[in-house]
Amino acid sequence: MSSSPDAISGKIIVHVRMKAKPGRGDELVQALLKVKDSVESDAEPEGIAFRLARFGDEILLYEEYQSAAALGPHSSTDVFNELQKVGAECRDGDAQVLFYQE
Repeated sequence: MSSSPDAISGKIIVHVRMKAKPGRGDELVQALLKVKDSVESDAEPEGIAFRLARFGDEILLYEEYQSAAALGPHSSTDVFNELQKVGAECRDGDAQVLFYQE
């Protein structure tokens, strides 16, 4: 486990935990589902999987990519940039992001 993707070679797993502000979870999840659609489409050819789980205001993400290099193009997509805006408004605190090598 690492807080940076730099030390990861090969397939990479991204684990994200976040909490939505009260009453803002649905809005945050809708933005995340747009990112999911992008990761699992031809728009992000190195994207393998994007899973989302929610319990109340707690949100957990599991993302899988062919390599850490895929994270650059992923974070440059329009839907990711929109998620950053929505997240700033809807998230309660910072998201916890951890990286794992498969």
